[in-house]
Amino acid sequence: MELGFLDLIGLFGVVAYLTAYFLVQVLHHPPAGRTAVALNIVGPACMLVSLTESFNLAAFLSQCFWLALTVVGWWRRCQQRR
Repeated sequence: MELGFLDLIGLFGVVAYLTAYFLVQVLHHPPAGRTAVALNIVGPACMLVSLTESFNLAAFLSQCFWLALTVVGWWRRCQQRR
């Protein structure tokens, strides 16, 4: 099995997801904190890039929704601060 560049980007996305989950669940970082939000944007973005090589509709939709929900939550939190 040989990993290509896009596979490595996808794996980086998985690491971003898991790091965010670890920070929130184990280290009790705030889920709406900068680090968790950034990792939850990087994760699906990387996964979407990796899907350009080997498309999967279910994975594509889950990544799009994950990214959209994270961005909407981040945007709403920014609006509340103002």
